[in-house]
Amino acid sequence: MTRHVRQTRLSIVLLAAAFAVAALVTPATATTGTTAGELDAQRILDLKTDCANHATDAGRLQGWTRSRFEQCHYYPVHVTLRTTKGAYLGFFDFELWVLAFAYDGSRRVDYVTTVENVKQSTSLQDELTYLTINRNCVGTDVTCAGSLSRSDTIAGWYAQPRMDTLTVTSPNDTGTGPYKIVNFTETVDFVGEYRDGKTKPVREVKAVNNVRFDSANAALGKGKFKGTVFRDHVPKFTLHLNDHGTDAEARHVDDALNHPERTFPAILGKNVPGQTPDDPLRRLMDPAKKKRNHDAATRICRNVWGDSYPAGGLDCDEYPFQSTYQGAAESTDNSPFSWHGSARPIPAQDNQKGGNQLATFYGVNRILDNDPFYVAVQP
Repeated sequence: MTRHVRQTRLSIVLLAAAFAVAALVTPATATTGTTAGELDAQRILDLKTDCANHATDAGRLQGWTRSRFEQCHYYPVHVTLRTTKGAYLGFFDFELWVLAFAYDGSRRVDYVTTVENVKQSTSLQDELTYLTINRNCVGTDVTCAGSLSRSDTIAGWYAQPRMDTLTVTSPNDTGTGPYKIVNFTETVDFVGEYRDGKTKPVREVKAVNNVRFDSANAALGKGKFKGTVFRDHVPKFTLHLNDHGTDAEARHVDDALNHPERTFPAILGKNVPGQTPDDPLRRLMDPAKKKRNHDAATRICRNVWGDSYPAGGLDCDEYPFQSTYQGAAESTDNSPFSWHGSARPIPAQDNQKGGNQLATFYGVNRILDNDPFYVAVQP
């Protein structure tokens, strides 16, 4: 049979494509009881499609994150096989897909791994050409369910491109610190072999996936008591300039980020953080420190607009927000007039609505103390 596979490669490639599609639309095995819902075929296919549209980012070692709860890796791989003396023997190609799904409301992550579009040079014998995919499961306070490794011939990967779903969970009451955090790193590597006893294997790590389990409970704020996120994703908080009830808040943030000359304190070379994932804000959860940030910002409002600035229903708004380490006191050692930020009186309703949106954003994305995020202002 394997000889027939080599002689009718075009037919097998078409058959493999059909198997690949079937593998992706077959529902994955998933642990019951997750509040985020079961891992279904449409969610798998949807992430894979989006991942293909971000192939460059997905091809990095850390892959591409669509959200705090979805991450993917896509690697077209060319394996050159040589004898132990260095002589060229042949090659095979394949595409490695790793789709990862975390859950808000459950300390669990699922990995869907497929090997697709496999082909080999005619110089190789089918029964000797092997590809092994290894998935790591080493960590404290985690349990893995599903096969960690699969070794098969090229014909075998043709026939069944998908590995069993790997599910990693962490008990709700384990972890370090007040939020019971467990960090876990999943790696995926491959080994290409020609099992004739004369050929050097090829091994390479292709995917690294960084996960955090937490049970922050009520401390998170507007969010579920436990959950799992991908640490490589830096979420974006969006404010709107029009028709969202936060016009003044959004204008203030936009000025701070893009027109710092319009803001106070007035300092030369002001460089306000938070506009990109590479220069993020970081959440601050300590209530006393948050209050200290706001008190420092209020000193700016009073200094520039006078003690009567609250007249007419105004609040002293600040950016970076008081709930970040880049706030007016934390980032300046409580010297707010040297702050790379902005304080400005705005309508209290705008300020409070913006604060509520930020709190919701923290909860939905499971942003805990010192977690990064960035800010965008849209029309």
